[in-house]
Amino acid sequence: MPFKPVEHPKCPKCGKSVYAAEEMVAGGYKWHKFCFKCTMCNKLLDSTNCCEHQAELYCKQCHGRKYGPKGIGFGIGAGALTMDTGEQFGNKEVEMTNRPMTAEAFTAPINPQHR
Repeated sequence: MPFKPVEHPKCPKCGKSVYAAEEMVAGGYKWHKFCFKCTMCNKLLDSTNCCEHQAELYCKQCHGRKYGPKGIGFGIGAGALTMDTGEQFGNKEVEMTNRPMTAEAFTAPINPQHR
């Protein structure tokens, strides 16, 4: 019977084998202790401050900045907001057909019997 080496899981960050003595687990992946750091700010993480997103690790602050809500009051200024047409979602600019064309359409007809 030929010898088969034990296959260890690979670290998503460096691609090397992760042994039990050095593993950190997050998001179904096993990481080395020194690979277990934020992708954006390189802060070393632990189980209380890590967020995993598509095999990438983030601290809670960086994850919120990258994937959290955007807009005024969420860490981004009003100068960064744009007027989006929604074309990437398939929205098309359509002329509204249900709006009134004249001022008479905005006023109710005067009926002398209702006075």
